[in-house]
Amino acid sequence: MSENTTMHILHIEDDPADAELTEIALRGGGLSCDIRLAKSRKECLSALESGEFDLVLSDSHGHDLKGLEVLHLVRERLPDVPFVFLSGSFDDCDPEELKAEGAAECILKDDLEALVLVIRRLMQQPL
Repeated sequence: MSENTTMHILHIEDDPADAELTEIALRGGGLSCDIRLAKSRKECLSALESGEFDLVLSDSHGHDLKGLEVLHLVRERLPDVPFVFLSGSFDDCDPEELKAEGAAECILKDDLEALVLVIRRLMQQPL
């Protein structure tokens, strides 16, 4: 994916403030992205049925979707799309377990600069 290409991102997050902070960090990090926010299981399933995405970001503990459940839903429908968990703390998720299940990374929500770097690496964009 070239640096000027707009990435289509599905962001599964039930907290609007966290979703906004993530979007600000991505755009502030120079990433061109079109973000579709899914705040519930229903919205997630609808997005997965109707959209094509380059990347999936997901809260590790959403309102009605949790950890491995959301990862498995996405993997069933988008097996080759990079999946990144965002977590409030590593107490909420086990990064090694999530990677073993098919997640590319698990990033702390308070380290969104690292998220930009991870996305650049996953999308093979220069720094």
